[in-house]
Amino acid sequence: MKSILFPFLQTVFVLVIATSFYAISWFGEEFILRAEPFDPFDPFYGEYVRLQYPDLKPSSSLQQGDVYFTLKEGDDGYAVIDRIENQTFPGAIQGTYYDNRITTQQLEQYYVEQGTGPDLEEARELKIFLDVAPWGTIRPTYLEKRQD
Repeated sequence: MKSILFPFLQTVFVLVIATSFYAISWFGEEFILRAEPFDPFDPFYGEYVRLQYPDLKPSSSLQQGDVYFTLKEGDDGYAVIDRIENQTFPGAIQGTYYDNRITTQQLEQYYVEQGTGPDLEEARELKIFLDVAPWGTIRPTYLEKRQD
């Protein structure tokens, strides 16, 4: 019994991790953000598009440093900040406010197929589809050029 317990627990752990990754899409909402690319290649990780988001604008009363926010769909169909605070709250996405820009670790880089990074960088107007779980985890799912 003891010899199969450890492999069983390892398998369960891997399944929980994989399930939690897909649970973001199952239980979360899908949003679309405007994105602007820069720096599309890393010699160790391959091609990726490093992104910044012009619609993630902080309020003037916010202190720089760690911020917590939620998203909502704006009038034009792109996501905008719904609520933003320096203190955590249920369902909040954790980010950092610095230099009049909000970034989150999950949205800074999007890995792309080899050879497509320079094309996306030249486009300058992109949109990223992402799923946001009710517990505040983000999962980017697709990146494409904007047509508007």
